[in-house]
Amino acid sequence: MAYRPARFPGSRRVLAADAVGRYDLRRTMMARLLASNPALSLLLLVGDVDMDELDLDPSNGAEAVSAAFTRPEPDVHGLIIAGNLVVSQAVQHPRSATGMSLYVLGDLKARNIAISGLELVVRGDLRVSEVFGGAGPSGGARLDGDVSAKLLISEAFPMLVGGALKAPVLENGRTRIGVVEGQGVREARGEVPPSLVLTGQVLETTPDGPERFAWQRFRQAVASRVPTLTPDYLTGRTNLDSMRELRRLASEIDVVLAEGRYARGAELLRKARALGAPREETGLKLADAIYRVHHGTGSREALAEALELLDEALGPEPDPAAVMAHPQALLQRAAILLQLREHDDDAFDQALRDCSLAAVTMPTHERAGIAGLMGQWLFTRHRYDECVPYLRQALATDPDDGAQHGRLARALWMLDREAEALPHATRSLELNPADDRMWYVRGKCQQVLGDPEDARLDLATYLELHPDDDLAVEALIVIDLDADDIDKAVDTALGFIEANPGIDGAPARFGRLLHLRGHSDLAVPLLRRAMQVNPDDSTLVRDLAVALSESGQDHTGLDTALRRAEIDMAGDHLAYLRAEVNLALADPNAAGPDLEEYLGRHPDSARALASLAGIRLLQLRPAEARELLEAARRIAPDDEYVESVAEKAGFSKKIDLTSRPVATSGPTQAMRQDPKPLVREDERAPATQFSFGDAGYRRR
Repeated sequence: MAYRPARFPGSRRVLAADAVGRYDLRRTMMARLLASNPALSLLLLVGDVDMDELDLDPSNGAEAVSAAFTRPEPDVHGLIIAGNLVVSQAVQHPRSATGMSLYVLGDLKARNIAISGLELVVRGDLRVSEVFGGAGPSGGARLDGDVSAKLLISEAFPMLVGGALKAPVLENGRTRIGVVEGQGVREARGEVPPSLVLTGQVLETTPDGPERFAWQRFRQAVASRVPTLTPDYLTGRTNLDSMRELRRLASEIDVVLAEGRYARGAELLRKARALGAPREETGLKLADAIYRVHHGTGSREALAEALELLDEALGPEPDPAAVMAHPQALLQRAAILLQLREHDDDAFDQALRDCSLAAVTMPTHERAGIAGLMGQWLFTRHRYDECVPYLRQALATDPDDGAQHGRLARALWMLDREAEALPHATRSLELNPADDRMWYVRGKCQQVLGDPEDARLDLATYLELHPDDDLAVEALIVIDLDADDIDKAVDTALGFIEANPGIDGAPARFGRLLHLRGHSDLAVPLLRRAMQVNPDDSTLVRDLAVALSESGQDHTGLDTALRRAEIDMAGDHLAYLRAEVNLALADPNAAGPDLEEYLGRHPDSARALASLAGIRLLQLRPAEARELLEAARRIAPDDEYVESVAEKAGFSKKIDLTSRPVATSGPTQAMRQDPKPLVREDERAPATQFSFGDAGYRRR
């Protein structure tokens, strides 16, 4: 032990019994030991003592202050300083688990104190420039004056402070510090996290939690004069007020979250992050609170904040430790991803990976929920083959989950596995009757499996609940057609259309169905009605044109327009096709504008010119008809369709359109002489279906 001999007063050995009364040490552990050890002695130093370091190891050599302990004399209990004690380095006993007790009748000042298994009594003030630490329940400290230190550590070491405590206390879970206040004693709790103020030399990592304080490492660091406090903490850059506020917030957060007040918890967690709380742990708690508040409300802004926090803590590829520690966070990120980025394939793949990783660490009874969730998500993305195993796994754990039976029934039905889907649909209706869509699914399964009567009953039940569902009506029409009850099928279709005029797609759906079943004559009125509602639907117009072509009547112009539309799928010939469809339906008034618009873009279309000429004849506009036919014959002089229209218009043969015609009798001569209109232009009546039919255009 190094010390300054000039300032070290002479020491002598005294009996503890004499020292107890003389120096008022009656309330010490030493006083209680006298009954069984009456010869107990102490080493007494009178006056102020200034030392480089004080080693309280009782086994030191003869040159040490404690050398008297090695003499063959009655045991020496400790050391009394009848004055002030100043130690420039540390008070400690690094080579022994316990040391001799120390009694300072004045003030004690040191850089560090690291003691265990002994009694420390300080009558005056205790001032430690860095750390005062005590360990072990067998000793204790009675500090009658004020206590000040950069950090106070009680490792299950009892401390009683009679004055003011001016030192932050380390949070280690084993603090035993009491502060005398009036007639009572207040317990001083730990408030400073070890990882925030202590260096790595005095911390140890645990597999199940954060870094914690290690007493043996602390003793070794003090003995080796290795820094135990972080530079920021030593220089005051670490804000202790923020630490105390964080401790207060942490306690309040725990209470608020335990009570389920997640909105308040999120507010407190944001404050904690702003004060410097551990980002990962606090971020995960904040994300959880936000998720619980807003997952149901669907607030995109709030969920985006939670997703950002989860991404920061977990990363795109979470390491195994994060997966084991936070499986619930992975599930929350997956749910948020699918809620915010439903159609993003990358987000879906990330969500699926998160669920798969979380399922590994979750208890068995919770894996069923994860499997069901993954199955549901896969189904919504039409990945039916992939979703079925997950749904089956979920039902294996909970066979009475009606919602899962319903999802599995739908998935199997979409895969055309009706025989497998049917029992799940039935079970879903038993367990989850609120899912009334299942009546439709089961009815369709029974229809495919050859049970039309049960299928009809289920579909009818579904229609009672949803009378505006055209898909269910279509299924009933199919059942009627399969039974060769054509009249009933048509009545069902027409009845639904009349009852639900606002459902634009129903006529087209039913018309196509009848056409595919070979009933083109029945399909045409329905498809015509659909075209009137959606005249720009090229598929619908083509379907109606095909149905008309297959009706067995001669529609040369329609066939031409249909071929052009099929060759050019871009819709450039849609107006022409629609016009010819209307002509085949004996509706020239609807056909005229389309032909005019089409010829404005394709003036060299001979057959379109001929069709428009026929309409002009019906509108009693022969001069225009003649010009159109002349143009058509110049473009296609040998076209049969053009010639047939010319013949009906009064042209029996080709003529020289550049010379003046020879006068003849009959309607042909009247056409060639470009006669005046029979009525004024503004009095012309529109073409009618009857007059168009008389002109040679067949109608249905």
